[in-house]
Amino acid sequence: MSVHTRSQKLAQAAFPRIQACDAEMGKDEFKEYVTITKKFPSLIHTCGLAQAVAFYEAKGKTKPGKPEKPHLRYLKDLAAVLTAVGHQQIGSVDQLADKVRREPLSGYLRLSRDAINAASWLKRYVEAVAPDEEDTTS
Repeated sequence: MSVHTRSQKLAQAAFPRIQACDAEMGKDEFKEYVTITKKFPSLIHTCGLAQAVAFYEAKGKTKPGKPEKPHLRYLKDLAAVLTAVGHQQIGSVDQLADKVRREPLSGYLRLSRDAINAASWLKRYVEAVAPDEEDTTS
């Protein structure tokens, strides 16, 4: 029996999520997903987890019958990774949003720390799968 650290659990949960996005999304959609994935950890640091989740929720809203926006897909991936490290009550975007709004301070701080770690793993893997396409003509 092997015991995994929280970081290992986060890494193991994050990688398949990024692989699935890369395989399922179109090029432009995945490019937007890459951008928002890279920005989310600093967004948590800047304005807090509750506001970051609310912002991505608002950006991800679509009309019925329209395809899912990358912002909402990202929050689903974040919720799945958080579930892997013991936040069993977070199984969906709605549950994540509700949890960050209602959690007492000590629980909110723990959830924020775990969300930053989860977001960092998602960011690392998205950078590995889709490296920057910087202009090299200089």
